[in-house]
Amino acid sequence: MAFTLPLRFVWLCFLLPPCIVLSANFPSGVSKAECLNRVFWIWVDKDFIGSREWHLEAFNETGPPVLLDDELASQCGYSITNDIYGNLEIRISFLACWVLNVNDLQFDLKVQVLVRQGGGFIPYPVSLSCRITDPWNVREVLCEENFMEVSVRRIVPWIVDWMTEDLQAVWPVTEGGITQRWQVEFQMSDLRIITMSAIEAQRMGYGLNATATRVVFRAPYNTSESQILKVGSYRLEVILAKMYYSQPLIRLIVDTTTACPSDAPIITKTSIFWLTPAILNPLVLDLSAYKDRGLSMGVDGRLLDSSVIAANGYTLGRNTTTVNVTVPIGAPGGYTESDVVNNTYGTTYHIHLMLVHHWRGTTADTTRHSVIKPINTPFKPLLPIFINRTVPENHYFNVSLGNFFPDVGLKAFIIRRVMVTLDEANRRGFRVQTVDNGNGTRAYVLQVPFSDPLVEQMYLDGNKRMYILYVTYILTLLNKKKDFTYTDVVECVLQDVVPPTYDKICEKDRLILNMTRGNIDMYWIPHIRNLPLTAALATSQNYKITQRGPMLLIEIPLFSVGLAYEDISLRGIRARVDFSLKDNKTLQVRSSYSFVCNFPTDQLLLCLPNGTMKATVFSLDTKPRFDPRETHLKDPTCKPQEADNDRALFSFSVFSCGTTRQFVGDYLVYENEVTFDRKGLPPIKPIISRNSTYRLTLRCRYPLMDTQRVMGKYNNSVIGRRGFSTDPISEQAKVIRKRDENTQASNLNVAKDKAFSSFYHPGDFPILIQREETLYFEVDDRRITSPAHKVRLQECWATPSQRTDGFPQWDLIVDGCAQKGNNYSVDFIQGSHSRFQLKIEGDLSEQLYIYCQGLICDSLLEAEQCRSVCNEAKPGVSGRRTAPVVEPYELLSAGPIQIGTGEAEVQFRHVEEKSWNMWMWLLSVGLAFISAFTVGSVILAVRLFVC
Repeated sequence: MAFTLPLRFVWLCFLLPPCIVLSANFPSGVSKAECLNRVFWIWVDKDFIGSREWHLEAFNETGPPVLLDDELASQCGYSITNDIYGNLEIRISFLACWVLNVNDLQFDLKVQVLVRQGGGFIPYPVSLSCRITDPWNVREVLCEENFMEVSVRRIVPWIVDWMTEDLQAVWPVTEGGITQRWQVEFQMSDLRIITMSAIEAQRMGYGLNATATRVVFRAPYNTSESQILKVGSYRLEVILAKMYYSQPLIRLIVDTTTACPSDAPIITKTSIFWLTPAILNPLVLDLSAYKDRGLSMGVDGRLLDSSVIAANGYTLGRNTTTVNVTVPIGAPGGYTESDVVNNTYGTTYHIHLMLVHHWRGTTADTTRHSVIKPINTPFKPLLPIFINRTVPENHYFNVSLGNFFPDVGLKAFIIRRVMVTLDEANRRGFRVQTVDNGNGTRAYVLQVPFSDPLVEQMYLDGNKRMYILYVTYILTLLNKKKDFTYTDVVECVLQDVVPPTYDKICEKDRLILNMTRGNIDMYWIPHIRNLPLTAALATSQNYKITQRGPMLLIEIPLFSVGLAYEDISLRGIRARVDFSLKDNKTLQVRSSYSFVCNFPTDQLLLCLPNGTMKATVFSLDTKPRFDPRETHLKDPTCKPQEADNDRALFSFSVFSCGTTRQFVGDYLVYENEVTFDRKGLPPIKPIISRNSTYRLTLRCRYPLMDTQRVMGKYNNSVIGRRGFSTDPISEQAKVIRKRDENTQASNLNVAKDKAFSSFYHPGDFPILIQREETLYFEVDDRRITSPAHKVRLQECWATPSQRTDGFPQWDLIVDGCAQKGNNYSVDFIQGSHSRFQLKIEGDLSEQLYIYCQGLICDSLLEAEQCRSVCNEAKPGVSGRRTAPVVEPYELLSAGPIQIGTGEAEVQFRHVEEKSWNMWMWLLSVGLAFISAFTVGSVILAVRLFVC
């Protein structure tokens, strides 16, 4: 049939896709076409087109194929969209452009789908021929997704009784065309009348046509001539239009008014309610003559009978004002599609409804009103259902995750941060199954043996053990290629633990631990006292470790690190081994065993980590013998702790008894000397003896940069001194040591101003401040290279001495909380737990050293520990805290800092050069006098002896 095109459509014909090759047929099953209710329906599988570019062309009898864009499609009766499954769906009215119309009884369509292939397009033609099975009504209205269409039979009301046999004889137009004599009249909402020619209306996007028996008016939605009218509480988009034909002595009028519902459906959590007016007033000229002839509903273009409507759970009802179509969400005929928003699984429901309404107005007015309504519900989150069906006695986890629709697939798992694909799961002995639930959804069943290394095991107590499965499901939307995850944890307690057993062996120079391993100690870390039994420790201390099946032998030489000495005396040495197995996560002791071995006291020099030296001396080693009871150290007042006729035992601190120290390479060497001074010459019978005074040098070396894990505890029995005291097991010598887990040391810097723009250097100490001034401190963590590592100040205190105990101390920070005392106050700077200020408000001390424990933690792995939270559940009291400190820490310090009153100078001031010269002169004179006196005494003694 002919159709008059505006100039822009002529230009469109020259914009066809280039390089069109020979046409091809769609593969079998890829496309289908049907005739449904005055509409051609064409479907093309989405997988065939995929992401390729495509176009639709209509064959034109009078010219080349016409390429359809959105505007031309709505003007010409083409609706190009998608079905509920996402496939390409094309709906074309029987009265559309370029449809071959045979007397309004048979309609032939020929279009082609152009699909890009390489550099060109391949056309896939589609041909379809349809016949009318039920007669046309006088007026038929079609409300499509993108246009409104009305067709009216060619009847002139005032000559209807003249010629009923040949109505076309009185119609003064040629079939299939609109002549220049046609005009269109629009009535606007303000009652204005706008009249234009048919050609002008076509240029504005309206579709006008005449067939053998009908006049066709078509319009896209939301034109300038359309208006929204309310019928009751419902809205209609209406175009009040009439078509005129004029020639001399005759004027023919066709009412082409069209109206379509414009209200969106009401969507609840469970149902869709599509409400429309019972009577479309703009289409009814005489309400008194209105007679309803029935309602029908359909899905995907097919009308449904009452039995199918009831079976699907639909409801089609009406009252005097409303037609109500109700569809349960998820009902048959629609499609539930999975989606993911922000890693949240959910669904949307799609259904294409159709409502057909028949009524009669006047005798010659029968109307069929059809509405096609695609409905898509908004995203509805659905929490996946995780079910634990584990039976502990089966020794495997049995869990399921559902319920997902068929467009969801399982890709892999993440278990304890390890990616496990489905193939890998099968190789590991996992069992993965897909189970259909019978309601269109499915669940995924996973079975994991307890014995798999990815299953975490935790010892509880007695013979009870907890198996823990941390599992993350990686799922994907098959159609959208979008992944999402779901994580859950399953715990199962089983009484299957066999604990390790122990025995001991004491040899002459070593202690031997004999352990028979159980079935869970592989998850525990062995410790000697509180030192992890690592290969480095075993090598450095000459431990010998032997594994014989389930038997583990640990040989510990006497005097090696890790032993505890219950008694060191002349009676013997009582050495103890404290062995423990600690949880590899919490470091909680899970199993322990201690035993003691006794050894004879022999020659020994023992350098204890707390800075104590123990040594024995034997008189049998010298000739002539000496009396050990008369020996002493450099300080003559330091006598043996225990002595008899043959032996003496000394025990003293490296900071006492005249002990000297010097730096030798990377070591700090402490040295003292055991001395036996023989008594003076007998006055009656003096003799000459070659026996010199007995001297024995004692020397201990401590590494300057030692590594040692420090475990702390609070001494609640002592009030008034610092609560944190090192455990005697791991008490260090007075050398600052770094913990072994992080050797990136931090410093405690003192800022010169509150802006922290400059700092004091080590050579500036001691520094002087006045009372009422404020000190500013900052943790210098520039040597910590990992951005994940954070320093948190846990404890800080001030003391007048470099020694960290035995002197008065003032709490500055306790449990991460800034403290306030009678003469001072502490505040964190800008909420940071690496900067704080100290304000001296009264008499505190003339000299201060500042010490801090800075906890270094990994913010990625230890987020909870890195969170700076002030625990103020209990007030800060010196010597007390809420819980033991068990984390490794860095010991930071700054000082000395002199506190002045504005009158005194720094106590550690340099002596003036003049004063120093005077003292040097006095010292020289004194030494000269002593030397002369000594030489004279020697000469006098020799003369007396010769005589």
